[in-house]
Amino acid sequence: MKKLLRHIIIFLLPVFLVWFATELFYRTTPNNFTYKNKQLKAYYDTAETIVFGDSHAFYGVNPEYLDTTTFNASNISQSLYFDKLLFERHIDSFKTIKQILITVAYTTLSEEDNKLDLVTRKYFYQNQMDLDVPLISAFNPRKYSLALSRSFRKTADLIGEYYEKGTLVTSHPNGFLTTNTIERSSNDLDRVAKIVTKRHEDNLLDFGKNTKRLQSIINACKQRDIKVCLVSFPVNYRYVKLVNSDKVDKMYATCNILAKENENVTYINLFEDNRFRDEDFYDANHLNVKGAEKCSKILNVLLQESK
Repeated sequence: MKKLLRHIIIFLLPVFLVWFATELFYRTTPNNFTYKNKQLKAYYDTAETIVFGDSHAFYGVNPEYLDTTTFNASNISQSLYFDKLLFERHIDSFKTIKQILITVAYTTLSEEDNKLDLVTRKYFYQNQMDLDVPLISAFNPRKYSLALSRSFRKTADLIGEYYEKGTLVTSHPNGFLTTNTIERSSNDLDRVAKIVTKRHEDNLLDFGKNTKRLQSIINACKQRDIKVCLVSFPVNYRYVKLVNSDKVDKMYATCNILAKENENVTYINLFEDNRFRDEDFYDANHLNVKGAEKCSKILNVLLQESK
């Protein structure tokens, strides 16, 4: 019996050591979740505008070009589900908040709560952004161990990236992305547009659940005298041509209704804005740093006009 136990321990020890090292890596290495959580709190006393949303806002809003003190709290694949959790977690701590921007992209209103790319990310929102995420069961071991949340291959890739670059943080202190440079922008937008539109198409037109989430945020802002600006960010014309036009029209209509029925809401629709050219795009549906400057300056004017 003792011999069997010894063999089991010898077998399990390397597994435990790998798990422990991986857990230590995730718990001690700063990334966009930990950094944005830290920066959100750093802006409690000064922020006038907070930007919520997915990668369209992360790539597209550079607070440097807005007149108000702004923090960009968006993140890759950040859904309305997590926008609402972040809003509720932090909104009462901001002392000078006047308005929030919420991204409404092609996928936003039909997005399911537990879609594929959020299956792992939700654990980081809970563990590294101080959120209570109801999607995660108390009996789920990944709730307590980030090492279990991703595949070994993905973890190995992240460790390699960290040792190569010295950081996993790709956010400026104001929340804007650091990596959407002109040099790294795609030079094959036709191919990229086909890939990304195929990935984004969920064939869903039920906007009910996420529209209710938006209305809940809007109502909370009304009580606090905070303006809400819904923003559909620019995408390349190739992307527009390939997505479902009925869904795009419904997105526009839903946002316009919310703006019409709520006095504290405006809708800025740049989705098909022809002021944005190929050279402004990082890929088929994200702006590069040049396009972000243009977009941020346009937003700044429109936000000033909506006051």
